[in-house]
Amino acid sequence: MRRLEPLWVLLGYAAASVLLIGRFWLQAPRDAVVGSFGADQGFFAWSLVHWVEALAGNQAPFLTDRIDAPQGFNLAWATTIPGPAILLAPLTALAGPLASYNLLAIAAPALAAWGAYLLCRHVTRNALAAIIGGWVFGFSSYMLGQTLNHVNLALVWTLPLIVLVVLRLIEGSVRPWRGLLLLAALIAMQFLTFTEVAATATLVGALTLLFALAIGAPRLRQRILRALPWIAGAYALALVIVSPLLLAALLHPNPIAERIRPELYPLDLKNLLVPTIVTWAGGQRFQGDALQFAGNVTEQLGYLGPALIVAAIGGLVRWRRERWVWVIAFGVLLSILLALGAHLTISGDARWVLPWQWLTHLPLIQFALPARIVVFAWLGIAVLTALFVVPRGREEPAVMALRLVVVGVALLCLLPVPRADLWRTDLATPPGIASGAATAAIPDDAVVLVLPYSYRGNGMYWQALAKMRYRMAGGYSAAAIPAQYLPFPAVYGLYNDQLPSNPRQELLRYLAFTGTSWVLVDARFPGPWAQFLREAGGVRSEVGGVVRWQFDPAAVRAQVPGF
Repeated sequence: MRRLEPLWVLLGYAAASVLLIGRFWLQAPRDAVVGSFGADQGFFAWSLVHWVEALAGNQAPFLTDRIDAPQGFNLAWATTIPGPAILLAPLTALAGPLASYNLLAIAAPALAAWGAYLLCRHVTRNALAAIIGGWVFGFSSYMLGQTLNHVNLALVWTLPLIVLVVLRLIEGSVRPWRGLLLLAALIAMQFLTFTEVAATATLVGALTLLFALAIGAPRLRQRILRALPWIAGAYALALVIVSPLLLAALLHPNPIAERIRPELYPLDLKNLLVPTIVTWAGGQRFQGDALQFAGNVTEQLGYLGPALIVAAIGGLVRWRRERWVWVIAFGVLLSILLALGAHLTISGDARWVLPWQWLTHLPLIQFALPARIVVFAWLGIAVLTALFVVPRGREEPAVMALRLVVVGVALLCLLPVPRADLWRTDLATPPGIASGAATAAIPDDAVVLVLPYSYRGNGMYWQALAKMRYRMAGGYSAAAIPAQYLPFPAVYGLYNDQLPSNPRQELLRYLAFTGTSWVLVDARFPGPWAQFLREAGGVRSEVGGVVRWQFDPAAVRAQVPGF
């Protein structure tokens, strides 16, 4: 039974994830996604199809011309989750991208919990403590916030397993070559899921190892030093595995460098005690306080609650004579400190300068949003909570019961709010797009403008359903205007449906620059553009809830001086 325990625990976490996060989607799964903010899910659906096409040799892996015509986009700087996408490519090809996306979204908390359970079981040798520790990490406010729409940031199951393999290499409980290969595979998978998490994990992990060397007993230092070459070798092998991704990122321009504002996304200190709307207990009551935090709900990831803080501190106190537990505490405090960003922020007000500002020139780290680094604190807190639960020597049953009550309250305070509008989004794809009838007449590689534009619509998902046959004038690579489009006032109007001065001429300039020959408009959201599309020479038709405007690019250019 002991050998089957991890499997049963995984199934339990999976059932919990379905119940807490996936049940609203399961009530009506057709053309819907788990979570909220459907444009992000549309991009991940696009990414899943992109990697199917890339594996088939139909698309370049990282430098795509499918979006942001005519220049294209460097996908090495986007959240295309190549690792998970490649693993699920058969499912995507067979059942479509939404099936793969929803599987990833529901599986992410369960896998993260299971990875943390395995780590906590190794540390505590106690099944109950390990199960509780796994739950703390897998169903943390970090995981709930990211599962809403950032599946790349929710797929962090590798992190506890990386720590576990490093521990076993230090202990000598795994053969070095086996540990090296396992560690390399896990690091590579994290890079291929999201490079930001891999980069910040490298920073936090390296500093924590240095702290362990500084305070460790001589025997522990010797073990760490013996393990370091194997850890470094695993990291080197992982970098070789992911070198195509890194080379594409480093040798080609970063198309979103000017659009990333890490200083806007610190962890608010009050968020450690104040929940957001994602949390059932207190989320609604404290909504006014949470609205003062920087960023949006998917970047407000630090809510621990008083009971969990007590449990974590209790774990530290109970094991305070062990130096390794102080290494865990250091990792937690370091992660929270870095997550606070360049300035201490309380209720949205930036105050004292913090160390993060001195790290923002490091490669990859400079583009990281600091609030997300709290994920590493969550992992440490999960282990400390497990240590709080595990029995030590002889103790009164009442004491153990009291600790379980504290932990039970902590877990109840982390439960997600049961709101269908947060955990299920209906994409409502027009029948002409779902069947392909609205896009069948579009030639391969033609440039298409989809309205509503960018993140305001589902153009990326529409293109994915067409298997990337056409290119797009725009897209949703990031929620900001690509640099090449900045000189065109029409783009600003497309983002907010506010007409620019001289709308016909500005629209013509944008169509001419991008080489657009088709405009597809969701008939439910026509916006103010129909008159000007007609005046620009577009030929109108409607198929399955999609209004189509066909243009002759040469005729468009002829109407625009300088093209």
